[in-house]
Amino acid sequence: MKRFLKIVLLFLIACVIAAFAVANRQPVRFIADPFINRDQALSVQAPLFVYLFIALFTGLFLGAAAVWAGQRRLRKAAHMKSKEAALWQREAETLKAGFNTSTPAVTPQIRSYL
Repeated sequence: MKRFLKIVLLFLIACVIAAFAVANRQPVRFIADPFINRDQALSVQAPLFVYLFIALFTGLFLGAAAVWAGQRRLRKAAHMKSKEAALWQREAETLKAGFNTSTPAVTPQIRSYL
């Protein structure tokens, strides 16, 4: 049921986007430098929806990059915890192997400095 609702929702969003693109298909001239003569300036002519979609996807990309960069600290902490967990796992396996042998393992003396 969830999958069906997801497909229906995506279909409706696609229909809205298609209607938006059809409604905004008039060519628009994009001028890179508005302070000089329009004929001499670098310009590109495309339908309006192309510029709007470029702006939308640029915003999505920049937002995703900002979130990814912001989570660097969390990824680093998770990596350090993973290394620490692997170290503890190896130590536990070493201790288990020591207890499974027929000769008793030598227990290190713990000193107290109190």
